[in-house]
Amino acid sequence: MAVQTTYSDKMAAAFNGMIANEEPSVLISRTVETSGGVGFGIPVIQGSTDDGCDEVAASTDAVIGITCRDQSVNPAAADTFGEGASALLMRSGVIWVTVTDAGGVAAGDPVWVKVADGTFSNADVGTDGSLKLAGCRWESSAANGGLAKIRVNLDVPAVAGAS
Repeated sequence: MAVQTTYSDKMAAAFNGMIANEEPSVLISRTVETSGGVGFGIPVIQGSTDDGCDEVAASTDAVIGITCRDQSVNPAAADTFGEGASALLMRSGVIWVTVTDAGGVAAGDPVWVKVADGTFSNADVGTDGSLKLAGCRWESSAANGGLAKIRVNLDVPAVAGAS
């Protein structure tokens, strides 16, 4: 039996898709329809079935949740809910996600999703399409590539023409 002999003196403060605190959250489950699966901390939309979810595909999509980290996923596909798996989605609460904005984000900034890859920033990235998440804001600040918290409330409807 292998025995661990080395230990890190610093644990990671958070991971992508990790629920940030113990305040009340609204979490739902959906079956992943995306053929390659969906990673943690990724926004998803309604799938083709009643209980399904899929990746964001257009700037007009309605996000139904952000995938939460789940340690019960198949270890062969680490950090990913595979196709057909039951994914835990956050509709409201606070979640850690990876920042993909060259200038970083600041607490209070609006939350935008880049349609091409489902990543998060604080501004519309332009020609390839972005989607603003109404009711969501950055709860903490971080540089590009770092982890920051998003306060999620996906029950707030988008305002037509708002950007």
